[in-house]
Formats: sequence, C-alpha cells, structure tokens
Amino acid sequence: MRAHSPLTRRLLASTLPVALLLGLGTNPGQADPLIGTKLNGHGLPGGIDTPSAEMLPDGTLGATLNYSDMSRRNTLVFQAMPRLTVALRYGRFDSIAEDRGYVWDRSFDLRYQFLDEDPQGWRPAIAIGLQDFMGTGFYSAEYIVATKTISPRLRVSAGLGWGRLAQSGGIGSPFGDRPGPDAEEGGKPNVDQWFKGEMAPFVNATWQATDKLALIAEYSGDNYACETGIAEDCPRSVWLSDKDELKNNINLGVSYQLGENYQLGGYLLGGKQVGLQFSVAMNSAQAPFPSGIEKAPAPVRPRPSPAADPEGWSGAWSADPTAQPAIQKALGDALDKEGQTLESMSLTATRAEVRIRNRRYMQPAEAIGRTARLMTRALPPSVETLVITSSEDGLPTSSVTLRRSDVERLENTEASQIANAAVLTDADPRPGNLTYSEGLFPRFRWAIKPYLSTSIFDPDEPFRYEIGAQASAEYELVPGFVLAGTVRQRVLGTTDQEGPGGLSAEEYEALDTDYAENGVPRVRSDGRMYSGNSSPTIPRLTLAWYAKPTETIYSRVTTGLLERAYGGVSTEVLWYPTNSPLAIGAELNRVKKRDFRDVFGFRDYEVTTGHVSAYYRFDNGITAQLDVGQYLAGDRGATVTIEREFANGWRVGAWASKTDLSAEDFGEGSFDKGVSISIPLAWGTGEPSMRRVGGNIRSLSRDGGSKLRVEGRLYDKVRDSQSGHLYQGWGRFWR
Repeated sequence: MRAHSPLTRRLLASTLPVALLLGLGTNPGQADPLIGTKLNGHGLPGGIDTPSAEMLPDGTLGATLNYSDMSRRNTLVFQAMPRLTVALRYGRFDSIAEDRGYVWDRSFDLRYQFLDEDPQGWRPAIAIGLQDFMGTGFYSAEYIVATKTISPRLRVSAGLGWGRLAQSGGIGSPFGDRPGPDAEEGGKPNVDQWFKGEMAPFVNATWQATDKLALIAEYSGDNYACETGIAEDCPRSVWLSDKDELKNNINLGVSYQLGENYQLGGYLLGGKQVGLQFSVAMNSAQAPFPSGIEKAPAPVRPRPSPAADPEGWSGAWSADPTAQPAIQKALGDALDKEGQTLESMSLTATRAEVRIRNRRYMQPAEAIGRTARLMTRALPPSVETLVITSSEDGLPTSSVTLRRSDVERLENTEASQIANAAVLTDADPRPGNLTYSEGLFPRFRWAIKPYLSTSIFDPDEPFRYEIGAQASAEYELVPGFVLAGTVRQRVLGTTDQEGPGGLSAEEYEALDTDYAENGVPRVRSDGRMYSGNSSPTIPRLTLAWYAKPTETIYSRVTTGLLERAYGGVSTEVLWYPTNSPLAIGAELNRVKKRDFRDVFGFRDYEVTTGHVSAYYRFDNGITAQLDVGQYLAGDRGATVTIEREFANGWRVGAWASKTDLSAEDFGEGSFDKGVSISIPLAWGTGEPSMRRVGGNIRSLSRDGGSKLRVEGRLYDKVRDSQSGHLYQGWGRFWR
C-alpha cells in the first residue's frame, strides 16, 4: 500500500471531525448510547483522569474547572451527536523553562462510541478517543475503552491507552514507535503519533453510594511526567515542572451532585497530590421552562354560518374602500400585542396576505401560528385563503399559505396536521397590491444597555474583560434601507490598549506600519489597539440596502464603519430557494483599516476581500458551510464551518480556515480555528425573546484566515424563515 504524504495525512485528519459530524449518527441497528453523568479531569465522561465509553445526553453543553498543585484544566465539552463528544481545553501547568514559571496550552479532544452496551448480556459499550489530537501534545493520548454496568450502582471501564496514558505500565508497541512532538508550535493534527508507541492498560470504577454521592477509583498509566519532572517520559521536556513524583498509579476520588446540573468533586492522585473539580452540564433538551411561560394566544374564531352573516360571506364588503384600512389597523394593533409588526397587507373578497416582522418568538412557526389565529378573528368570513409572509428588514423571505377552514378544523390537533395542510413557497418580491401599514415608515428604534466584552486564551492573562455602556440606534427610511450605529463608553475592565508582542500602544504606533516583520499585514494581531479606550468609540455606523431581485435571490450593500477595525463597502448576493437545503452566495468587500483612536480616521492599509460560499442544511439540524476566497491579509484559501442547531434554538459549531499563508508566517496555531456557541435567552427564562447569548471562542487572534465582521449577512438574516428551520420548530405553531 502506498503511504500518504505528510500533507495528505494532515488533510485527512483535518476532515475526520467533519466526516464524523456529517456522516455518523445513531445507527438504527444500535441501542441508545450509554449515558454517563460524571466528567473526568479532562472534561469528558470517565473516572478521575481516565476515560470511559460513556456519552453525555445528546446536545449537552458542559464545562469543568479542575485544580491541583500540578495543573489547572478548564474544559468546554459538547455532545455534538448522540455518539460523538468533542472538547476544547485550556490548561495551565508549571514550567521551569518559562520566566513566568508556567505555560498555558490549548488542546482538543474527540470521542466516538461505536458499540453500545447490551444491558441484558455481556457486551460492553466501546468507544475510541483522541485526546489533545491537534495541539502541542502536552496531554496527547489515544485510547480504546469499554464500559459495563455491573449493577445499578456500579459501572466499570477498562481500556488500552497510548501516549499520555502509557507513560508507565506499557505492554508493547503493536503499531510502531511514537515519534516526538513536531518541532513547530503545534496547532495541526499530530497524525503521525496516533496509536503509536507503548500501549498500557487502564481501569476505573464508579460506585454510586447514594443518589448524590459517587466514589471513584482508577489505575492509570499516566504518571504525570511533565508535572513531576520525569524528563524521559515528558514529550516536551522544556516544560518540565519540579514537583515530586507520585507514589503510585492509583487515583481515588469523590463526586457530589449539586442540583440537576452541577457537580463538586475531590481526588487524590498517586497517593500524593490533592485536587478539586467543579462541573456544570446543561442539556439543551431540558430547559428550565420547557413549554415557555408566554401568554396564551387568542383562540381561533370560527366563522358564522352564511345564513347568520350573508353580507360577510358574499364578499360585497370588499367594494367598500374603507374596509381594508379598518381591518388592517385592527389586525396590526392585535399583532403588535403579540410581538409582531404588520408591515403590509393585501385583501380581496377571498384572499388575504400579510407580511409580518417577528420581534418576539425564536421559532418563526409560533409567530406564524399566532398570526393565523388573529387573522381568523379580524377577517370577514368570505376570506378563505390566508397567506402569511415573513419579512426581514424589508426582505420578504417565505410565504405560508393556509386554508382558513383548515385552521378552524385543526386548531386542537397535532401541529403536524396543519403542517401537512400548509404550503410553503418563496415570497414574491413584487409589492403587487400590498398596502404598507400607516405610519410604519420611516421607523426609528434605539436602546441603551450595558455591554461586556471578553478575551480569553492569552498566555499572559487568560481572561480579560471590559464593561461599559452601549447606545444603539436604527433608522429605517423605507423597507430594506437601514441606517444603524452603535456608540460605546468603557467604564472599567482589564483589557488595555497594547500592541502585539508586548509593545505598548505608544511603541507600536511609533513603528508606523501595519505589517509584521515577516511581511504579513497585521489585520487582527493588533486587535488590542482598538481596546481600552477611555473615550467613546463607534464600533459600527452603516447604511445598508437589502433587496430581493427575484423570488430566490437576495442582495445586500452595506457601507460605512463596518466593524471596529475596518470601514468601507461590503456587497453580497445570495441564492436561497425556500424549500432547498442548499444556498449559494458571494460577497465582495473593499475596506480600509480604521484608526486606533480617531473613530472617523483611517490608517493606510486597505484590501479587497471576498468569498464564494455554499451552505447546506442536513435533516439532522447540521449546517455545513464552505467559503472560498481572499481574506483580510490578502491570503487566499477556504473556511469550513459545521454548526448544529437544535429545535429549541441552541446552536453550537466549529470552523477551520486554511490559506496559502504558511504555518511559519501564520505563527503559533498554524491555521485559524475556533468554536461558536449561541443559546436563546428564552431557553433559560421561559419568556419569548429573539435575543441570544454566546459568541465565538478561538485559541488565538492571528492574521491568516481572518474575515471581515460585517453585520446583516444574508444567510443569517433569512435562514430562520426557510423550510429547514421553519419545520424544525413547527411544533410551536399552536403555542
């Protein structure tokens, strides 16, 4: 068999997480995954520091804070698929080679459970895992592990580990020697090390002593070489600590459940080191208010019989020029109380179309259902066809057509029945005989609220923050033509204005250049120069025009101060049929770098950047996105983004960008990558809201693979009212 080149092996390894996310789910022939409740020191289900074959409930987002005298480990874990667990870790450990005496290191984990436990037989659950598979290799390990439930209170796991899990007790090297860590800074899949070198057994057992208290014991091949100064076993001996060696390979621990989502634990490593751990796990399917606590909608009003209202059934009312304005005013007022804006309306004797803007409900289906109810109460009985068109900043996206008789007949049935009766089509971009609601345009909205800006993963200061006040305003002259801006005033924080490489702001400005020593433009690595200003800043001030030239094509032109670091012009076009899982777009931007202090000033650096993008939404709620084009630093390449969205609105994703910028020029991390989390506020409060909390988490801010951060991109704007998302939340139509 011909061996793959190192580049090919790295590319294949980079696609492994994507292939698992897209291609692997619950096999119909398998039972449900074995679920675990205890997170180990690496943030995944397991013992104390050894793994198990257990999974978390699908969609669970968790975090662990682990502390001992040897290290600190902070891990974010997500059950991306029923059998696939992913984790992002940020750990600190002592280093005698560092002036500051310690090192902060990032690492990523994957675990896949490919065989489930047979509760009635002997077969255990079996999983395979990669630990720190794409980093500097401090925690690097691979393993195959089996877990069996011995009794309702006792569960045992045993397996074979490589790398970190086989520093002692090795029983052979069946797959060859393990090469040392790459001399580069890391950030790439360490494929050549996987399942290489000595392998060693490990075992752990968890006994549920009470409903809340669990006792844990394990034997591990991890002798904590780097933390205890065993140079021959530490993959990067320059990171050695000076702690004493452990007495043995046996670890003992306890875990106590605090409520439904929290755990507090303690452990003893090797008979010598004591540690503590706090864990939190939130299951997206278990909201504090699963059904919401919003006010019930008005019920459907059945029409009177033709004999009781012959004039209403005849349609003669439609000849009265005052009829539609009165009906539109009454319906608009009723919709406003439901958090909807009646943008426009057309009305004939048998058909009514309304274009609404949803201001309140995370699931568009709930907004459409409440609108349909109110239409039965406001319209004369001769109107049989109801068309509800969703509008986003003046963009008509999709239209749901219903027969009024179906709405009346199916009100108290399952939502699937009204879904089968509804017809979803692309909205007609032509205004036709639609009449805008009186006094709606121009529209002016504003708000003043606090803001919190954070920065993590910096080796010198892992967590930085800035708190202040933010004033936002939006002026919509006509539908689709929007002037918007934001002003911020810092109040306090630890984020100070500073240049890259430890330079002060004054020293960096004195260099009078936007390029690094290697010639790469500093498009993001000097981002802290835009922070820490005591005077007001204007992160954004834009004029945007949204249009829909055809039923399936959307367009956007945005000009002004597009983001805190860049201003210019951004243009975009998107092809996205309502009932298609595929969307294709293109974006072209011409931008110039903004001044660090003068909110209306600019620096010399300017660039043309843009991408061709393809989006595909799978039936399991996963969306894959591919962007190919030129980035802010002038480098060219591609970005792959995978995001999973749940029916309750949770979104968790990851992305990676690789460009023609070499790993050496890119610097530490080798290529751009990160994860994103977005949780609807309504999930935690039960109150209907369009607001979300979350953001992007990236290991480093480098210049390669950096994209422009412009608000109002078309796919994000119209995706919620397209068929995939709309039908995913259709269960809330009758809410």
